[in-house]
Amino acid sequence: MAGADVTNRVSILQLSALAALGLAAAQANALCSFGGSGEPSLQGSFDSMLGANTLSATTSCLDDGDDAAWTTVGSIGQIDIVLELAGNASTNVFGVYDLNNPNARLSIFDGADAAGDQAVLRLRQTVNGWRVSVQEVGSGGWTHQLISTSAFGFYLSVQDQGTFYSQSARNADGVDHLYAYQGTGTPFLSGTLEGEFFSREDYILAWEDLLSGGDRDYQDFVAVVQDITPVPLPTPVLLLISGLVGLAGVSRRTA
Repeated sequence: MAGADVTNRVSILQLSALAALGLAAAQANALCSFGGSGEPSLQGSFDSMLGANTLSATTSCLDDGDDAAWTTVGSIGQIDIVLELAGNASTNVFGVYDLNNPNARLSIFDGADAAGDQAVLRLRQTVNGWRVSVQEVGSGGWTHQLISTSAFGFYLSVQDQGTFYSQSARNADGVDHLYAYQGTGTPFLSGTLEGEFFSREDYILAWEDLLSGGDRDYQDFVAVVQDITPVPLPTPVLLLISGLVGLAGVSRRTA
């Protein structure tokens, strides 16, 4: 039993080290690819919002996986979300979900929303877990969802296409449908946030809403999220992934 305890402790330490590496990598930038949809480009939207050459749609996005899990910044536990582009808003639903259970989700924007709409999300710890609460600015009411950790994922549900998650591994087509971009520290030049700074604790979330990557323009649904940060996947999620990998190995060996 002592040997098993040591093995378990080593495994936990390895997972902790992996989480630390993930946190360090969260600020790394990837090379994001785009298709030719014939529609206005995401880069054009960035240039309009922030000024030419301020934010690169191709080279400034986070690596896939580094944008899977998110949490609020500081002790306030509140983020503001502004819908900037909503090409197919009438059929899209955007919200947050429990990283351990994607069926536990909470809608933020739905088909009734349009560019310029705003919402507030609060995260509070309770005796039963973590409670996410959302209120659309001007709507008056709050909606709530309990989740298992202080981190959550974002999702986009699209009519006739399915639901896409910030955890790409959960997407049925295996495609990364979310590109995330960290704030530049420069002011917004247009849009709802004109005059406010796009701080380093703010992110733009840009989504592709078609199966298998579609036209890969990633400007079908674009939101600015303030006072948020990407974090490593919580340990229970890492353990689940580790278990799935182990099962896959057993299946290969017994095939």
